[in-house]
Amino acid sequence: MALPVLGREYSLEGFDEIVQTGMKEFQVPGLSIGIVADGRVVYAKAFGEREIEGKLPVTVDTLFPIGSCTKAFGAFAIGGLVEEGLVDWDQPVIDLLHEFRLWDPYATQNLTVRDLLSHRSGLPRHESMWFNSDFTTEEILARLRYLEPTCNIRERYNYNNLMYLVLGEVMERSSGMSWKELVRSRILQPLGMNSTCFSTTEMEMTADYASPYLGKGDGLVKMLMKDMSLVGPAASMASSVRDMCSWVQLQIEDGVWQGKPLIGLATLKEMHSPQVVISGYPESKEARLSAYGLGWCVQTYRGAYNVSHDGGPPGFTSFVSILPQEKVGIVILCNKNLTALPRILGMHAFDKLLRLPEINWLEQGLEGLEKNRDAMQDEKKSEDLNRKRGTMTSHPLEEFEGTYEHPGYGLLDVFFEDGVLQAKFNKIVYKLSHWHYDVFSTDSLSEEMLVPREGLKFSFFSNLSGDIDTVAVPFEANAPDIVFKRKAEARHESLAYLRQFQGTYEIYGYAFDIIVKNHALFSMIPGQPVYELVPGAENEFTIKSQTGYLVRFSQNPAGEVDEVLLIQPYGLVYSAKKKKAL
Repeated sequence: MALPVLGREYSLEGFDEIVQTGMKEFQVPGLSIGIVADGRVVYAKAFGEREIEGKLPVTVDTLFPIGSCTKAFGAFAIGGLVEEGLVDWDQPVIDLLHEFRLWDPYATQNLTVRDLLSHRSGLPRHESMWFNSDFTTEEILARLRYLEPTCNIRERYNYNNLMYLVLGEVMERSSGMSWKELVRSRILQPLGMNSTCFSTTEMEMTADYASPYLGKGDGLVKMLMKDMSLVGPAASMASSVRDMCSWVQLQIEDGVWQGKPLIGLATLKEMHSPQVVISGYPESKEARLSAYGLGWCVQTYRGAYNVSHDGGPPGFTSFVSILPQEKVGIVILCNKNLTALPRILGMHAFDKLLRLPEINWLEQGLEGLEKNRDAMQDEKKSEDLNRKRGTMTSHPLEEFEGTYEHPGYGLLDVFFEDGVLQAKFNKIVYKLSHWHYDVFSTDSLSEEMLVPREGLKFSFFSNLSGDIDTVAVPFEANAPDIVFKRKAEARHESLAYLRQFQGTYEIYGYAFDIIVKNHALFSMIPGQPVYELVPGAENEFTIKSQTGYLVRFSQNPAGEVDEVLLIQPYGLVYSAKKKKAL
């Protein structure tokens, strides 16, 4: 189904054939395209199927999750608050969110609203931390302080969806309205974007929406629909080409809709202006420099100023690209996971609209796809060469079982089932096989992921007692491995269990006390700080904030605790006997 084509002076001859060829070559099941020029929709068409199984066709009203193209809506909404004086681009976030904390105290005090919008926080993605989790917004905010950055704030561009979650909270605290209410009242309603919604849950309540697919092997696999509403302004919205054409037109017309300004020109241009350079050598001589604005990527396309954004929610790819000075914009939505086709088709369309000598972007895209496949195969071969074959684990597989915890990422459960060691994180199960020593490799997952996880390594480590107590997983490629510490069994945190260790102990004539307070065990040694003892293995504790120290209690034949061993990092062991009550 197509909308009426206006402005026939714009020639798109042969474009439909390019789209159809591209869909076949890149294995894209369904796709919808809208093009706006000089304030008019000059092209709007749908191709293929929104659901393969039911053979349901895509229409220009089919809803697709737009992923990170949501960011520009959040930027536009807070831009209005800036104009009203409720927020300032360069206002520290902590002024509005007093509980806001990051790993680095300087970043905590100085990160600004502009930094949130332009990915200058210093934090890498840390996507695995929140994706598919049951965390609330409040829990995410509380856990940010435990996520390790890779650079200082404003040092370089570091794409991060979590900072847009923070942006949503900033909007609500400063205006008294949720980010959704702001976007709905200030953008969607004035533009008549009545089909656009804020989650896949809402999207699936409609009659015309696309299903997600992933390329696997030589075919397509249907993915589970994932709701991204936890990160709100980062990636949660869903829309149609019909609706998105109005949004593109608003950008082209300098923030004016049907003669009424919805935002000031200076504010809109600030969003469209570079704020931070995106490092990396240009992939094409047609786009020489890349930067990020406020909710938009900024670069050039064949000499033209280009403002754009891609979106990649699981099973979908979206692309919005605007040449503001040429008054031309494109939106392309499709239901295949992380495909380059929308961007490639966008460049073909721009070449035709601007009457430029055409480049065979499809051919170049396919060549790039083949190079990526070859690079992945080479990487796999190289990794296999580093494998130490013939090694064994240090413990029986059952002894790797347990619940491990990271203060930012949460809980990771490791269990031995059906003869296979498995790990469950954020409701996704990883089946593991022995790689070498105490390292395991992911063979398969319980569901398809946005980015393949097969081959992900789980590295286990033992404590001084020889017990497995740590597992490190490279969930974030641009930061050190995420280290999960074994969590005590529930009964090890019960008052009945802890109280058996209470008492006065004596060493070399000196006495000290072990007490229970606030459901935790503490040591009170004269002349030293009060140390909290954290449960580990049976009758064994670590000293909180003191790496490598162990406290192990011993029992007599009657089952009574009568001794405590104080084990230092370098193996020195001191014994303290429990004094009998008088």
